[in-house]
Amino acid sequence: MPPTAPPTAPPTAPPAAPPAVPDAHRLAAPRIPGLITAMGRADIPAGRDDADAPPEDTWRAVMSPAELHRADTYRFDTDRRQFQYARWLLRTELSRLAPVPPQDWEFDLARNGKPAIHPRFGLDVEFSLSHSGGLCLLGLAPGRRPVGIDIQTCDALSDPENVRRLMARCLSPEERTAVERLPAPRRRDAVVQLWTLKESYAKAVGAGIRLPFHQITFRPDGNGRAALQLSPHVPHPTHWTCHTPHPPPGFRIAACVSHRDPTTPL
Repeated sequence: MPPTAPPTAPPTAPPAAPPAVPDAHRLAAPRIPGLITAMGRADIPAGRDDADAPPEDTWRAVMSPAELHRADTYRFDTDRRQFQYARWLLRTELSRLAPVPPQDWEFDLARNGKPAIHPRFGLDVEFSLSHSGGLCLLGLAPGRRPVGIDIQTCDALSDPENVRRLMARCLSPEERTAVERLPAPRRRDAVVQLWTLKESYAKAVGAGIRLPFHQITFRPDGNGRAALQLSPHVPHPTHWTCHTPHPPPGFRIAACVSHRDPTTPL
């Protein structure tokens, strides 16, 4: 009589993603086509019930030693909390997409110098983080599509002289001409919006502050979005879709998302 084959073990299901941690800092995120977005406030306004808000120690518990070291270099508590909450937001959102505890995520630098999820996790997602004025914004792009996202508070430019300086430093001649035609009350917010667009494009291509903002031009595309113009620093403007979603009061938001083949160099 032939030996009986051992029973086959039932296939094991992949572990479920960690449950979401209650987060009273979370805000409704802007909807941006092609992106998973999340947004929150590092400091909850006075008078709001924050019983379920994770304390600062909870944020730090998921951070790497390098992130903790960077957080501790901030001179001001508000800046430190903003950085820590942004890292919390990134790690917990990634854990909604894959069965990895928030504290286990590791990050690397891509060839263009952008932070990226370590390849060993096999998660085909690019991300971009931004924080300003106490708000933190995250954009996740499935399919390894380059993405840059930016949020800026308009209050940083309360002085008209600062608006003029930013216009001279960051806007192209065409953009300055268009902005100067606007009524004075609208000029500041238009400058901040263009600033966020350029920051988001710089993040998407991994250029950062090396990109000469005054040599890059955005214009309305007629569909409620912004379009890049061809230039030596924007060789393929049609590879990008640029969004300016409705922001929280007092802020401006922008996102640049590539819809090219991710294997094609930028």
